[in-house]
Amino acid sequence: MKRQLLVALLLLVYAPVLQAQVSRQIEPGEAQPAQGDHREAIMIKQGPAKTYLNRGLVRSAAGNWDGAISDFNKVIEIEPLNAAAYYNRGNVRQARGERDEAIADYDEAIRINPRLAEAYNNRGVARQAKGDTAGAVADYDKAIESDPQNARAYANRGLTRLFLGQETDAAKDFEQCLALDNRLAPSLETRIKELKRRLSLQ
Repeated sequence: MKRQLLVALLLLVYAPVLQAQVSRQIEPGEAQPAQGDHREAIMIKQGPAKTYLNRGLVRSAAGNWDGAISDFNKVIEIEPLNAAAYYNRGNVRQARGERDEAIADYDEAIRINPRLAEAYNNRGVARQAKGDTAGAVADYDKAIESDPQNARAYANRGLTRLFLGQETDAAKDFEQCLALDNRLAPSLETRIKELKRRLSLQ
């Protein structure tokens, strides 16, 4: 029960940057993307995979989970190294409460594209839902390492640290989160207050 009160307040990232786009594996000997430019590894491709990916995203947004998963499965069948398909299928499975399956999809997305910060962030949320707080924090760390501009990863790590009683470190994460994206201020403030309120009742 205590675990669930934190999970309900964490921020998933549904990464609009991945809409109509797919990731590819970096070939041996190819230059790695510069720090902060990890999205350069995401390539726009034409053809059936893109069509299925787009339809899967539309179906996902409409709450048609089965249809979305069917489309992402088709993308993976056509392009087995399509990190975006695994990532987005993981998001659908996360929304359906299928934590183990979601984690497996995020694992594969990260294997294909180790700099996919959004996948680390969302895997952290799934791990927290399963009670793996240490694993969740490690994922938020990796999300921040992969993309230092990822405000939601700072927010989630801060909320988790607050949950663990690490208030000083949590405050630093919240400060960095808002420095990166102050549009999150109202949402983050509400989450912090609610977490503190619920913790006081434990």
